Amino acid sequence: MSDNVVDFEREKEPHLLRRKEAKVEALREAFRQARGESPISKSKSRKRRKKRKN
Repeated sequence: MSDNVVDFEREKEPHLLRRKEAKVEALREAFRQARGESPISKSKSRKRRKKRKN
């Protein structure tokens, strides 16, 4: 019977962490827009990484 026991608090943690990270990213994006910065594109950072490795 102990195999069927589920710890709800432990199972909730990953979901709560993702929600917190989403809130932080939303705040960062809002500050970037307020400062008038252009959004960061992932493709540029990948290109830079490739250039640095070579």
